[in-house]
Amino acid sequence: MKNVFAFLFCLISMSAFASAEQPTVQIDTGVLQGAFEHNMQVFKGIPYAAPPLGDLRWRPPQPAKPWAGTRDASKFGDVCPQPYVKNLSAGLHAPGNENCLHLNVFTPTQNLKNLPVMVWIHGGGMLVDGARDAQFTPINLIKNGVIVVTFDYRLGSLGFFASKELIDEAKANGEPVGNYGTMDQIAVLKWVKKNIAAFGGDPNNVTIFGESAGGRSVTWLMVSDAARGLFHRAIAESAQQSPLRGLTQKHLGMTPQVDIDAKYMAALGVKTMKELRSLPTDKLILTGADFEKDEFGGPFVDGQILKGDPVPLFAAGKQAKVPFMIGTNSWDSSFLVPSQPALDVLAKKLHENPKNIQKLYSRVRDKCIESSDIMGDLLYRGSTKLLADSMNGIAPGYAYYFDYLTSNIRPAYPGVPHTFEISYVFGSYGLMPQAPSKPESGADQCALIEKATAELKEKSVWSKYWYPITNKNDPQDIAMSEKMSASWAAFAKTGNPNVPGQANWPTYSLQSDVMRYYSPDKETITGLLKERVAYQTLHLREMFALERLKDAF
Repeated sequence: MKNVFAFLFCLISMSAFASAEQPTVQIDTGVLQGAFEHNMQVFKGIPYAAPPLGDLRWRPPQPAKPWAGTRDASKFGDVCPQPYVKNLSAGLHAPGNENCLHLNVFTPTQNLKNLPVMVWIHGGGMLVDGARDAQFTPINLIKNGVIVVTFDYRLGSLGFFASKELIDEAKANGEPVGNYGTMDQIAVLKWVKKNIAAFGGDPNNVTIFGESAGGRSVTWLMVSDAARGLFHRAIAESAQQSPLRGLTQKHLGMTPQVDIDAKYMAALGVKTMKELRSLPTDKLILTGADFEKDEFGGPFVDGQILKGDPVPLFAAGKQAKVPFMIGTNSWDSSFLVPSQPALDVLAKKLHENPKNIQKLYSRVRDKCIESSDIMGDLLYRGSTKLLADSMNGIAPGYAYYFDYLTSNIRPAYPGVPHTFEISYVFGSYGLMPQAPSKPESGADQCALIEKATAELKEKSVWSKYWYPITNKNDPQDIAMSEKMSASWAAFAKTGNPNVPGQANWPTYSLQSDVMRYYSPDKETITGLLKERVAYQTLHLREMFALERLKDAF
């Protein structure tokens, strides 16, 4: 019996000691106790705003309430409400919870004083994904001596909505209206400014970075007066630049947001905001089909948070005067494939000459992606070059092109799909699905693409073909992650992504057209698909009714 008591006492003592050894931090709302993971200190599930429930649904984020005692910060909070998509939603615990306005702080385990801070904005079309996605585990970024903050923000109709009644309500309250997901992002930056010093971060050296819808968010924050002074550098990964809608006006010929949301309310069978706020969360979650049918408005020009599209505002020099990096993957338009229009329909929509298309794209091997590849030149490659070039005379601007796949899957792809760079930037490639032991066949890439497309359209399954695949034991994968993480961290520290041992990465200009090239063999690329991209950029100019861009080439 004496031995049993001794054993129990030992267990209790060990437990108390382990608890005492966990990292703790005091912030403005209370004390947090975090944990250690992957040689990092982590503090998860920290409220940065009040839960947007009840009357706070479709309101700007309100201050988080303090708590008594020590809050357990070892686990992620819930993701924001979203549709469940098989494979894509793995590990997210979708459909999520409206009480989702939480953030997570990852730090090194030592030398915590005035470290650069990187705030990550996740992508997902403003419809899916969340901070707990394993891709966003910043193992190598932390190793390079920065602090990383990830967070969840409102998505879908809960994050981007504006009925006429809501516009009147917001006006009476003196509040901005509609872009609540973007307001959440700004609230996170205000939280960082107030609290990050407690974690060893420098509130005067904050870099925002994001991918896809997160990358677009970076460009929106670059031109938002509401975000001015809250960040000091910016990185936009795969930030396609299609036009935004207007709130009540027909901006660039697009249906106004209020009209889309009136149709949405009618479909739900409600007429007032009171009725809408009384609906259960599951009635308000949009589906992937809504997105594909263009029945989700997403962010829009509201006049307060978002005053316009980044392409013309950058060209007019109205962006934040901070160092800026932007880049794209060699097949970033992969996610456009399921909804790509027929080639003749696309040419007519873009007012493009079919003969020019035939000439410029005659070398595209996979005709099944030709339409989406044209959109890739327009919305990714063209806008990447234009936005980077628009930084000249404002602040340093850098451009990159990511063209790396782990060796055994390279033959199966026409290029690097959307999102595949993330795990190399973060150093989370070991947490991704791992490549097969033998090289895959590239004999019929279109057959693979068409199968993946059918799975999404017919079964609402996100094919593993489109989910990042790596090889944690491949020296090339390891080296690629080390290179990218080092450059991203260097940019966060100094505003310059150059690091010793890598090729010189110059600031970008359309005239020299030199980009950092992440590929198996070359480190820079000059004149990336120059004729194709130049041609599509003329149509990008037309899309934004921006005459001054026509002289850029």
